[in-house]
Amino acid sequence: SGAIIRNRELSSPGPVELMILAGGLRQPFLGEMTMGESEGFGAYTDFGKLRSAIVGSVEGLALPPFNPTLHHYNDEVQAALKACGDQPLDIRSAMPERWEKTAQQLDNLAALYQDNGIKVYRPRPYSEEERAYLADLQPGASLLYPADPVYTVGKHYLEVNIRRAYRRKEVFPLREILAPLLAADSETHHVVMPAAQPFSPSSDGPGPYLEGGDIICYQNHLFVGESDIASNRAGTDWLADYIEPFGYQVHRMPMHGSILHLLGIMVLVSEGVLLLYRDELKEPLPAPLSDWDVIELTEAEALLFATVGVSLDDKRYVIPKGVGRVCDELARRGVEPIEIDYDHVSHWGGCVSCSTHAIWRDP
Repeated sequence: SGAIIRNRELSSPGPVELMILAGGLRQPFLGEMTMGESEGFGAYTDFGKLRSAIVGSVEGLALPPFNPTLHHYNDEVQAALKACGDQPLDIRSAMPERWEKTAQQLDNLAALYQDNGIKVYRPRPYSEEERAYLADLQPGASLLYPADPVYTVGKHYLEVNIRRAYRRKEVFPLREILAPLLAADSETHHVVMPAAQPFSPSSDGPGPYLEGGDIICYQNHLFVGESDIASNRAGTDWLADYIEPFGYQVHRMPMHGSILHLLGIMVLVSEGVLLLYRDELKEPLPAPLSDWDVIELTEAEALLFATVGVSLDDKRYVIPKGVGRVCDELARRGVEPIEIDYDHVSHWGGCVSCSTHAIWRDP
């Protein structure tokens, strides 16, 4: 039946059809290794029930020397990077209290997930060889935000290209977590995007660039941000070429580039409900979202990461503290806002969804 569904025209398949597309309804052969109930792989709509995720780590965090493309960092971080000259800034040494509080907030997020029955994985530290990877283009290292260098859609695990070269090494510790999960499920696809062309500065050039923070999934629709500071057209073209034969549709969403990712301005929280800072988009919402109930955000609310939360399911949304009006609007629509302190993790430019890579969600 999977071949029939692949060959017929798909508009908006339901969860069962998507599972058939991904091979999810196949019965295991006798004696075939299967994963336990606490482990699995496959992510569908962004507000499907979350089963397992990777949460980032502050171990080894070293930010790269300053250049103008790092304008998404706040003024304090930019000043510290400028003071380091051509050397990366080791955060544990330079800002030990900030480092400790960042570690605590990441641990608190992992604990929140575990308290809600979600299996949590954490990346191991880098090897010395990994830390040196692409250091000639841009030195530095981070494991804070595992949602950016990779993306899971259906049964597909994609290793993609971040513009900032110091972050492209993140795929290696993450690959170690995913390898046994992918190996245990014969229907998975592990795909590595063609390498970005080396360029100086490392975030310029043709790419191709595609970042997980720019991708939002609803059923078989992928909404993908494009800008001069993150994913570019070469990256979204690659994604479309790869994923559309599996029944998905890629909707490109050009952005002005004042905010880093599409998830920095939009999030889908339940069926028919989304948060949006509309001024950052160059074009109207794509057709599949045009009739949704939009909770309109101010620029200030977007900069406080209102959209950079994580849905535990379609009734609960983890959100950083400080956006009370948005929480009220969510509650009115039957979505419980779960507020957490996340100001130290977000100090480095990302928030809850950046530090959470969802690897298993219910369809």
